[in-house]
Amino acid sequence: MTTTDTIAALALAVAIVAAIAAVGSWKAARNSYVAAATLSRIEEQRLHADLTPVFRCTIVANEARSTAMLRVHLEGPPGLLSHDAVEITVSIRNDNPHRGSAPQLAGTPTPEEVRAHIWGAWKFSADGRDDTGRTVAPQQLAVGEWTQFGLTPTSPPSWSATTMDDWRSDYANTPVRLSITARSKGSEWTVPLEVPVTIQGAP
Repeated sequence: MTTTDTIAALALAVAIVAAIAAVGSWKAARNSYVAAATLSRIEEQRLHADLTPVFRCTIVANEARSTAMLRVHLEGPPGLLSHDAVEITVSIRNDNPHRGSAPQLAGTPTPEEVRAHIWGAWKFSADGRDDTGRTVAPQQLAVGEWTQFGLTPTSPPSWSATTMDDWRSDYANTPVRLSITARSKGSEWTVPLEVPVTIQGAP
């Protein structure tokens, strides 16, 4: 092997070592980036969970159960104080999450019709409600403050043979199932609640 060949071989060896080092450095940088991104995502999820709004809700109906009032109080957490106001949207959930999931039989309502009906004792009567009374328009609420919404009794679905008395009896002692969606500074939380109904003047 000539001197030229030796120099060429050494240069090739150096190039190979440099290439291996470069690949190793790239892998280390990539692993570091992935680890940092994972930690950042975990921290974001933790902060998001820590800021989940805490609501205290009460429903008081008159003695005849012809009207009721839902009060929604945003109690915390304290971390939301820096968010100023939180936008909340309150909806009524059905008594059973599987309503409308069964296959449709001939002559029966569609799954969409079943899901659209409010299966529960109360619907919203407040201004800004949707056509069914399931959801009210968003409102701004600060930590420590409250808002309230009027409620009115629901009716059995049009295709049902259930009488109004039986319908009311079925739901007489059941809580109202709510879903409150809260939004603030690009974050969103959905908080499910079940709120018992208190009769005004009852002991």
